[in-house]
Amino acid sequence: MADTTPTVQLPPLQQQLSPLKPPSVIADTTTTTTTTTVVETSTATLKLPSLEPPHLQKSHSSPALTTLSSANGKPAAATTTTTTTTRTKIRRMQFRPRMSPLDYANLESNKESFRGFFTLFWIAMGFYVILTMIRNVELEGTLLSLSLFSLFSKDAVALMISDFFMVGLTLGAVVYAKLLVWGWFRYYYFGMVLQHSLQTLFLGMNIYWTFFRDWPWVQSGFFVLHTIVMMMKMHSYTSLCGDLSVKYHRLTYLKRELPRWIAEHKHETYSEKEKAELGDMEEEIKELEEELVQGQHRFPEIVTFVNYFDYLLVPSLVYQLEYPRTDRIRPWYIFEKSVATLGTFLLLYLTTERYILPTVFKPDMASWRVIIELLFPFMINYLLIFYIIFECICNAFAEVSRFADRSFYDDWWNSVTYDEFARKWNKPVHHFLLRHVYASSIETYNLSKPNATFLTFFLSSCLHELVLVIVTRKIRMYLFIFQMLQLPLIWIGRLKFIQARPWLGNVIFWVGMFCGPPLLGVLYCREVFWDVTNGEV
Repeated sequence: MADTTPTVQLPPLQQQLSPLKPPSVIADTTTTTTTTTVVETSTATLKLPSLEPPHLQKSHSSPALTTLSSANGKPAAATTTTTTTTRTKIRRMQFRPRMSPLDYANLESNKESFRGFFTLFWIAMGFYVILTMIRNVELEGTLLSLSLFSLFSKDAVALMISDFFMVGLTLGAVVYAKLLVWGWFRYYYFGMVLQHSLQTLFLGMNIYWTFFRDWPWVQSGFFVLHTIVMMMKMHSYTSLCGDLSVKYHRLTYLKRELPRWIAEHKHETYSEKEKAELGDMEEEIKELEEELVQGQHRFPEIVTFVNYFDYLLVPSLVYQLEYPRTDRIRPWYIFEKSVATLGTFLLLYLTTERYILPTVFKPDMASWRVIIELLFPFMINYLLIFYIIFECICNAFAEVSRFADRSFYDDWWNSVTYDEFARKWNKPVHHFLLRHVYASSIETYNLSKPNATFLTFFLSSCLHELVLVIVTRKIRMYLFIFQMLQLPLIWIGRLKFIQARPWLGNVIFWVGMFCGPPLLGVLYCREVFWDVTNGEV
């Protein structure tokens, strides 16, 4: 579907009145998006009255929402639409109703040929639990050891209160947006500096609190990860509201100036130049009106605490004025995902407590042997954590908020390069990085696409390493190095020899996935263990 929004040029005078030009965000394609064409129309120069308007800048907004349908009535493929004007370049992500790939209802409805393997996997996990419990009885005389449970249940009440307070702090984003709407300050550039300063303060305060409470590694990891997620949500919300506030004030100015312009030109007939001026002003007003409305919602009326709370429940890190919604909440579906979360967590607990911790801390076992012993336990844990987060928790929150687009991941297990894996395995984070880091850096700092890719991986690697620094209380940079090594692996995956043999690229991908986590476990955990025990077993 082609976007027919006309391209409107700002007048030279208006460009002088608004010399600050923050960059726009260009469109980029992903595996689930296509780029549509842009229809442009040229217009004459518009000479506005001498009263200085609010500065109009290029857009930093998040994608706009459209739910599309194909000719046969089924949901159409997701598309990316680029609307180009001299005022704004908006990358629009098209959300549409769909189920997650591993949702059993989706497997059944689509009659997936591999759905039997899905059933087989969970049957195997059931026998895996039985076997593990039998070994526990033989070795320790108990079905389930609670030593690990006592660790991550420590200071649980303080953790819940701290997490609730941390989420409450993000409500300041609504106050920030309202101040922009009321015109207390402009988004470009004071508002942007204030936005990033407050986000940095938010992150720093919560990191300090984590160290102050001296929580164990499970609590520390959870709290800092949730803090980063909330910071990303705040950033997307304030960025879109900041951009729309600029357009809102511009629209207010034009609506005020249009009657004045008409009053000043009380001719029986307009000259060609005056007709062009009037047409340009009316066209710009029309465009701004359209950009401030999305579905049934309009900015700034949507800037409310109720809307922000709804956004917090939506499992998306990219803020929109409107999302596709389901018609009802299914309590049984929420119960199903809750039970799946608890059952999967039991598997995760058993694997960690029985097969990972005793092995990684064996002082008499060589490191290479530890890595081999941990290959399967770590891979099982990786798959279980992925399933808990993206299939259970995200779907449960989507059901509570009636969020209809459940495509939180794609078939990352078929990846042949690591950039494909980065796009597919965690789509909420991928969309955030694509929108607010990759595309923004190209426009803001005129980075090339390779440099923007490097910056995106660098920022992602820093945040991952930050989590482990807080968990282990050490700066070792192992995970940072491993993640940055994905860049040369991406280059290798794009070689013609590999591209001609996708199976080989998939082999390289899975070898890295098998070897990476246990190696990191040895590098981080063993050092921490020896520090805690002072080298004594």
